[in-house]
Amino acid sequence: MEFEDIEIAVPWGQLSCRWYGNRQVRPLLAVHGLLDNLGTFARLLPLLPQHLGVLCIEQPGHGRSSPYPDGMQYSLEDWVSVIRRVVLHFKWKRVSLMGHSLGGVVCNLYAALHPGDHVDLLISIDMLNIRLKSNEYYIKVLVKSVESMLRPPRAVQLFTAEQLQKMRWPTAPLVSEADAQDLLDRCLVPAAQESNKFYLSRDLRPSHITTYTIEYNITLDLYKRIKNIPYLVIKADGSNLLNHENIQVLDILRANNPNFEYHLAKGSHHAHIEYPEQLAAWIVPFINKCRPPSRWEDPGHTTNSKL
Repeated sequence: MEFEDIEIAVPWGQLSCRWYGNRQVRPLLAVHGLLDNLGTFARLLPLLPQHLGVLCIEQPGHGRSSPYPDGMQYSLEDWVSVIRRVVLHFKWKRVSLMGHSLGGVVCNLYAALHPGDHVDLLISIDMLNIRLKSNEYYIKVLVKSVESMLRPPRAVQLFTAEQLQKMRWPTAPLVSEADAQDLLDRCLVPAAQESNKFYLSRDLRPSHITTYTIEYNITLDLYKRIKNIPYLVIKADGSNLLNHENIQVLDILRANNPNFEYHLAKGSHHAHIEYPEQLAAWIVPFINKCRPPSRWEDPGHTTNSKL
């Protein structure tokens, strides 16, 4: 599948993006999950409608995007602001969003913070909102997050090519080594001092991302702001990240968005990598219905028209 690599300048460095397919119309903006990268969508993208391109972005410290400076920590709000930076960079009036895992949470929060017709479709894969936990749990998370900022950086771990061939992606242990190769390739860097060895460029600080700041009742009020958006939710049956704790959020979204769809997929939390054809069977008709070819082939709907 044809693509173009794009770098967007940000105050701490650059955001790494990859635009797949059609460059003549505003694309679907895809956001990966925590400690993943744009390789997470590599098996799904060739199955999606060809009339609509897909712009995959990599969050700070993920893939080939610049990490934050030493001593800084990541937050959920940062991820939301990255979407806004991309939208402003391309001067889009509207945006179509697809997110997996924490990327889905971020897309949902972006839609909640920008009500109206700014978000014209949203696809959320196996996560809607931060899981409900006790106050004691969030206090522990806060302590851990603060302490993590004071620790010296971890020593870089080096791997041989043979070790990498047998490596499973850390956030997707149920995904085969072969299927996880696209994730691995995005953050593989040759070691300068030792030949035939490599290290992973990803920053582990986002594992302490501060998600505790959004209280659950505020979450519900935020999701009530998402109205009249074509909305597709896909849950993986082998994952517990979208469960009974999300019922209230699902009920709110279903009530406020007439074009709401919910599907149960076979597979783990990374079902879009394990069974991409299955997810494409729902995503393709959803995209064709919400952004059909006839509408977006009009010359007035190009990437230069500030849609």
